[in-house]
Amino acid sequence: MVMLVTFKLQDEDPAFIEELKSLGNWSNRIDGAWILESPLGPRKVRDMLSAKMKDGDRLFVARISRNWAGRGMGQGFPDWAQRRDFGTFTPQG
Repeated sequence: MVMLVTFKLQDEDPAFIEELKSLGNWSNRIDGAWILESPLGPRKVRDMLSAKMKDGDRLFVARISRNWAGRGMGQGFPDWAQRRDFGTFTPQG
């Protein structure tokens, strides 16, 4: 599945970034916003990244669909995004 991971860290932390990179295929074309393809769900990603965060840091993780639009994302981004597995969505009751 593909997720949007956004965060604001009070201090740059290489351990946080390395943890994020280790979770799957990723793209970080916008500061503080990463697109992550991972078999893990948003809650698991949140929990794993939270272990590398400090009090006052912020994190938001949301699953996204194949329905996206962007501008200025770079020449290779559309092809990269088309190769991702967005999975299927089922209505939540």
